[in-house]
This record gives sequence, C-alpha cells and structure tokens, in this order.
Amino acid sequence: MVTFMVTGLDIQSAAIAWTTVLSLALLVVALLAYRRAREARILLISSAFGLFFVKNLILTYMLFSAESGNLLLYSSLFDTAILLSFYVALFRRRVPGEGAGGP
Repeated sequence: MVTFMVTGLDIQSAAIAWTTVLSLALLVVALLAYRRAREARILLISSAFGLFFVKNLILTYMLFSAESGNLLLYSSLFDTAILLSFYVALFRRRVPGEGAGGP
C-alpha cells in the first residue's frame, strides 16, 4: 500500500477523519429534520448517516490498532446496511397520514 504524507498526516487518515465529521454533521441535521417533520423516511435516512458515522469510528479504531484483519468485511457489512436504509427510505410506499404533510 502506498501512503502519502501531508505534513505528518497520511491522506487515508485525513479522509477517514473528514468523512467521520461529515457523517456526524449529516446525522445531526437529519435528526433535527426528523424532530420537526416526524416522517419515517427521515428517520431511516438518519439511521443511514448514523451507521456511516459508526462505521468510520470502527475504521479509525481498526487503522490505529493491530486488529485490521477483517477491515474490509466490516466495512462491506456497514455499507450494505447503509444502502438498505437509503433504499427503504427512498422507495418505500408512503402511508397516508404519515408525517406533517398528512391529512
């Protein structure tokens, strides 16, 4: 594996740190939106961002510890759960009366 160094911090670690912070910010925004609208779709999207945040925390831990053997397996499992959350949120049929826009 080729590692590039930028002022003492390799690009891989910087990318994981950035995506961790971004996923946390998106999780907070999505949870605030859910609190306002109370729609199940927004809650599912929040769960996807939450899973992404947890995945990045685990990746960070595994990169800085000796336990990096199953890194790709764990990453793939989290990616599957994240994609399923987005799929259900986007393509699930809307129940009449659900959320703030209902009758």
